[in-house]
Amino acid sequence: MNVSAWVIILTFVFLKISWKESILTAEEKLFSNEQTFVGKFFGFIILFLLIAPGLIGGEEAKTSIAPLILWVFLWIGIPILGLLFGDLYAKFNPLNIFLTNDNKPKSVYVACVLFLGLTWFELVWTKPGNPLHIGIVFIMLFVVVNIFKLFFNKTSIEIDPLLLLHHLYSKLRIVNSKPIFKTLLQNISNLSRIKGMEYFILLMIGTVTYDGLRETVFWYNQFGTRVYDMAFSTLAFLSINLLLILFYRFACYFSIKVSDSDYSIDEVSLAFGHSMLPIAFAYHVTHYLSLFLFESQTFLYRLNDPIGTGLNLFGVNQVNVEYFLDPLPYWTIQVVVTLLGHMLSVFLAHDLAVKLFGHEQSDKTQYIFLLITVVLTLQALFVLSVP
Repeated sequence: MNVSAWVIILTFVFLKISWKESILTAEEKLFSNEQTFVGKFFGFIILFLLIAPGLIGGEEAKTSIAPLILWVFLWIGIPILGLLFGDLYAKFNPLNIFLTNDNKPKSVYVACVLFLGLTWFELVWTKPGNPLHIGIVFIMLFVVVNIFKLFFNKTSIEIDPLLLLHHLYSKLRIVNSKPIFKTLLQNISNLSRIKGMEYFILLMIGTVTYDGLRETVFWYNQFGTRVYDMAFSTLAFLSINLLLILFYRFACYFSIKVSDSDYSIDEVSLAFGHSMLPIAFAYHVTHYLSLFLFESQTFLYRLNDPIGTGLNLFGVNQVNVEYFLDPLPYWTIQVVVTLLGHMLSVFLAHDLAVKLFGHEQSDKTQYIFLLITVVLTLQALFVLSVP
């Protein structure tokens, strides 16, 4: 873990010496959520399979298709495919099949609240895989999203947490025109600066941080049986997210003070939001990769009886999960992805610091950001290294 911290620090020093001018330009691109008829039809099927199994069939989590679609297909599978094909989710978004709104988005605060609620359901609620509970949650999410569209004139990207999640991750698409690295950085730096965007990205990091910590023996040793209490878990879940946001805001305040600039803290906070996105993606992939690789093998078995009414579409009566990746290679992939995400974050933050504050002051303004990055790196590797 100490070596990893030094890698981040040396990356910072290297950038200070060699990266003296900003090479990234901000060209904000408008978000499009248009769907074809085929996309809407596929989205309707996804919506049906998320809601119907729990309400009609009453299946268990281990045999139902609903938890697989939500927590494997939508939560991790599509973001990974987005590295190659961009934002696939927007093409069939099940929450966008009836009402659309093409107004210019102003803020994503509603999406932040709904994302926090969805991740609370995943991480704190006792039965996040229960098909009935998933059906109820998705009905609620569908209703709330469309109410905001209909009565408050909100666009999908402002209120739909899953749409915004996939849109952000699609910015890390690795199949780009050459030069690949610069184009990747350029795509991330062109993140739409909609109010609240940085908070959504920080919540993406904070929620996975909580989930990683709560699964360790260290967490149980610190808090004992309280970790099974929903009230305590909710408090811990919210506290970790709040602490991360507060530290980030302090880093923005620090950069303004040491540079003696005229930027407001809100301007700096929003501007540096994109620099945290690679960390969020790295956390997401390393945390859910095993779920994607192994649980996805149960797809045909679960789809064999899609809504739990006794159908036998494919004649699949049992499933064998092949654990084809040994622990050491799997852990190596997690460590490499984690380090690359944090290093990419340092690159993006340095380039923007040079642009906003100048090369001479760029290192001073980034001391707290560097500290946060190192702490997050150590925390992530700690979670990966302990049982």
